[in-house]
Amino acid sequence: MYVLKEKLKRLKFDIRNWNKHVFGDVNKQRVELEKRIQDLDGKDDEGELSVEDKEERRQLLADLGQVRAKQEAILQQKARFSWLSQGDLNTKFYHSSIKWKRMFNGINGLKVRDQWCEDPTKVKDKVKAFFEGRFSGRGGGGILWVGW
Repeated sequence: MYVLKEKLKRLKFDIRNWNKHVFGDVNKQRVELEKRIQDLDGKDDEGELSVEDKEERRQLLADLGQVRAKQEAILQQKARFSWLSQGDLNTKFYHSSIKWKRMFNGINGLKVRDQWCEDPTKVKDKVKAFFEGRFSGRGGGGILWVGW
């Protein structure tokens, strides 16, 4: 176990270095890109923007989009980690989240050819017929609306 622990320590160090060199500080990158874009916008307001500056601005906007996507991914990972470490404690928040997910993951009824159907076995048969029709090329089976 000691050897595994030491290998994980080294791996942690390598991952931090890789993260620093590949991603860097995305917040700092975003601020620098926004500042440079503002400078070019100010230059454009004065009418002094050249073709090269326009191309640089376009590239900066593309880079800014990538940095924002990285920033969003980091925030999503942090939120998921926070949920895993704190959210699953049988709290009211946890149970309301699960209840909400279950409510929207189920199909309570179908409207088939202007007729509402809530019987679970009929709903199951209609959904099965719908997808069999879709994948066989016969059509959709007539399902018009799904209710949750």
